[in-house]
Amino acid sequence: MGETDVLIVGGGPTGLMLALELTSQDIPFRIIDSSPIRSDKSRALVLHSRTLELLNRHGIAQEFVDRGNFNLAVRIFANQKFVFENDFNIIAFNDTMYQNPLIISQAEIESILDEVLMKHQVKVERPVTAEKISQDETGVTAVLRHEDGSEESLRCKYAVGCDGPRSIVRNSAGLQFEGAAYPQDFILADVHMKWETRECLHIYLGASGFMIVFPMKDNVWRLICSRREALGADAEPTLENFQEMLDKLLPEPVQIFDPVWISRFKLHHRIADNYRAGRMLVAGDAAHVHSPAGGQGMNTGMHDAVNLGWKLASVIRGENDDSLLDSYNIERRRVGQTLLQGTDRLFEFMATTNPLYLFIRNYVMPFIMPWAMAIPGRRALAYRFVSELGIRYRKSPIVGQATTWKGTLKGGDRVPDGRLLKGNIEITVHSLLGARKHSLLLFSGVDGVTSTDDLEKAHVEFIEASGRSIPVYTITKSSSENIEIMDPEGLVHRLFGFTASGFVLVRPDGHIAFIGPLTSMDELKTWMER
Repeated sequence: MGETDVLIVGGGPTGLMLALELTSQDIPFRIIDSSPIRSDKSRALVLHSRTLELLNRHGIAQEFVDRGNFNLAVRIFANQKFVFENDFNIIAFNDTMYQNPLIISQAEIESILDEVLMKHQVKVERPVTAEKISQDETGVTAVLRHEDGSEESLRCKYAVGCDGPRSIVRNSAGLQFEGAAYPQDFILADVHMKWETRECLHIYLGASGFMIVFPMKDNVWRLICSRREALGADAEPTLENFQEMLDKLLPEPVQIFDPVWISRFKLHHRIADNYRAGRMLVAGDAAHVHSPAGGQGMNTGMHDAVNLGWKLASVIRGENDDSLLDSYNIERRRVGQTLLQGTDRLFEFMATTNPLYLFIRNYVMPFIMPWAMAIPGRRALAYRFVSELGIRYRKSPIVGQATTWKGTLKGGDRVPDGRLLKGNIEITVHSLLGARKHSLLLFSGVDGVTSTDDLEKAHVEFIEASGRSIPVYTITKSSSENIEIMDPEGLVHRLFGFTASGFVLVRPDGHIAFIGPLTSMDELKTWMER
């Protein structure tokens, strides 16, 4: 019987992201997928700002940027009339290096992650099917079937289901998948278009239905459509179906031709009742499925993997008790529920067949939206939700803050990013943080009270007390003989709320583990001993 530490079932974006996390942690694992080859078709098309940040912990975000295109705006139309344009260039966040969503196909994302993993001699085993999975107190046993029909028994410490809505891991663990299917029927096409317009996301609403239009590469556009009059039960969508909808919804004539892919599908909204059952865990579509509104599904799954990866590694290395894995369900299921509720409301409004809601959507909203979204703060708040930059884990049992801390940021919040100087070279806060270990950031404050000697003393005492190999970085407002990293304008200090000196312990997933003033370092040491 073969052995490994972790079995990842499913080689999509979530499984690949978890493989990357475990690779960076030097944790032995195997990743399998039942499909003989990767599909070149993909429903997911967007990497959001937070996902790019998480990818850049591994220094690979630019590879995705080079093979995608940033979406710079969303244009909304109703009844063949222009309603509103949300220009993302106007919404400038001062705490991230990635202002816009990146349009890139799931197939391209998987290809890049495959290439990155191959550099570490990691490859998805395919076609390999998990036929049976069972667990006991000490581990998981999986029966795997290979392409030639042979069976293999594998023993592992943990199994993670990244194997979609029909997950064998979730079913074997006895977890429920609560929810239902949307009643609407959807059709999808990737087509070439003769269309003179701004290359960005377009949303069209009208009496005949709604359509979302995404720009892809090489003059290919993705059309996702819900028609008021559904196709017959066995009918396949045609190019003419899409042309008919375009003629009814768009204010100008558009010609589509040379379809790359045409499909028909149903959508579901479901969430597992728990993301963990003993030594079996679920992530991505195996844990939650929801509407494509906001492009949240794939991104959320990749975030699941990042959250889980470092925790699995810490438990397997014996640094933490197995109970640490309970925080994965506590933190990520809450996010899944929030997104499910948010995307449900938005999607049901867009795809509604209710006469009253249709009237509001098609005739009232066009008057309200320009007024409601004219305030940049409202647009920024909406986009911050969609970009997933606002995700936080404040109610998690494994985060905290000093009793004397009065700042806006709390334990569990995402660590903001900002520009710093290391000598004469510009760096960012996030470039200091690794994907493998916690990191400690010490801030001098902008009031000039704390000396570099005080910061150095805090540094030394933390290393001695923690007994762990945690990188420590000291950030000051002015240059010093012993301090290399500067925040000359104090902008990063303000992002963190450090007028006086302070510290932030950062988790490997880029969220705050513990934060407080420098005078409360003893509280950090006590908290770490729990």
